[in-house]
Amino acid sequence: MSTDIPNSMEPFVQKMVNGRRYLNEQEVVTEGLRMLEARETLREEVAKGFASLDAGKGVPSEQVYSRAEKRIAEIERGEL
Repeated sequence: MSTDIPNSMEPFVQKMVNGRRYLNEQEVVTEGLRMLEARETLREEVAKGFASLDAGKGVPSEQVYSRAEKRIAEIERGEL
């Protein structure tokens, strides 16, 4: 599949390539698509979460905060 970069986006794409953030235009487009895919995945997960809440399957806030604090501590210790 091949597609053209809209004229309004060409300066930005060239800026990314000229700034050596990406090797070529294709890499810029690929990264944009990866970000779009990640956003859509997040949107789907959020929708599932709200559906779960609507169905009465919530998690107590104390449990959520405890898990978040534990995860933050793991990240800070470098235990990704």
